Amino acid sequence: MQRVSAKAACLLCAAVLALGKPEPAAAATATATTVAASTAAAASAPATATATAAPTTAAPAQSGSQPVIIDTDVGDDIDDAFALAIALQDPRLDVIGITTAWGDTRTRTLLVRRLLAALGRQNVVVAQGPATPNTTPFTQKKWAMGAADTAPAPDAIEFIRDQVRKRPGEITLIALAPLSNIEALQRRDPEAIRKLRQVVLMGGSIHAGYNLGGAIPVAQPHAEYNVVSAPQGLRILLESRISVKMFPLDSTQIKFDEVRRDRLFANGSPASDALALLYHQWRLLNGWGQITPTLFDVVPVTSLLQPSTCPLTTLRITVDEHGYTRPTAGEPNVAACLAVDETATQRLIMDTLAPQPRGALQ
Repeated sequence: MQRVSAKAACLLCAAVLALGKPEPAAAATATATTVAASTAAAASAPATATATAAPTTAAPAQSGSQPVIIDTDVGDDIDDAFALAIALQDPRLDVIGITTAWGDTRTRTLLVRRLLAALGRQNVVVAQGPATPNTTPFTQKKWAMGAADTAPAPDAIEFIRDQVRKRPGEITLIALAPLSNIEALQRRDPEAIRKLRQVVLMGGSIHAGYNLGGAIPVAQPHAEYNVVSAPQGLRILLESRISVKMFPLDSTQIKFDEVRRDRLFANGSPASDALALLYHQWRLLNGWGQITPTLFDVVPVTSLLQPSTCPLTTLRITVDEHGYTRPTAGEPNVAACLAVDETATQRLIMDTLAPQPRGALQ
């Protein structure tokens, strides 16, 4: 979820250990002060299917697609919105539910509902996780409040528990947020976690930290936002002995540059239009002075779609009292991607969100 843009404040260890989103280095001080007037005037999307529908109402998986639940803190940083759009657009993933985690989960639920309505994906269940304290600005709140469906949402913990009981060993949880919902699931039903097929998460920092100012690599680990916010959630996963695939700062700091943004936002699809509005709210209101998004949360999704973009290395990881994810000797408990093929990842992002005619240049 929030990363270099939001999380880059991990430049100083002391700041990282404090709470919330790391703030970026002073190099990125220029907060955008002009935003297209249409940003705030976006029309509300059509109403989604009623939020109280039973989880079993989700459309059946397509042949060969992977059933996934996406756990997200969408609305603070912008990378979650991109990750959700890609997952929802690609038929290789069967998104059976989206659970909101961390901070203001009610407003996050509204944001997801409006995005699903825009994409015509009202078949996807949106379930609301427990709210938590959170000091990070909710930059896309105004867009979220335009959701047409404001009915109460199902409980995220019950939704996950119900789905894994019905389909043990089949469902992948894509975790893009602090793992507060994993902590809550462990308290309610410790056996449920072990019924997941795997957890694919954005989190941690193995050898590299937050890029300085979002651009200059830092060759030392930081306490990464998702982990330091809810460290017990990762400890629970590491002790569960289920398959955990980790995409840490080492491999997830993909910058979505202006040329690609222009091509995407000019595409004119429901997904590109929604992302353009969300991007401009984030650009205006983020507290880190960021203009170019860092698409941390996209990498776990693109890696599921095309594993060659982010090869995995087995490691044993421990989570210390400060939220650092430290490699140590012993039996591996994660498979981590330590280096990403950025060219292939960027191509997959664009091919999914703004496909070009056959033979066109990437």
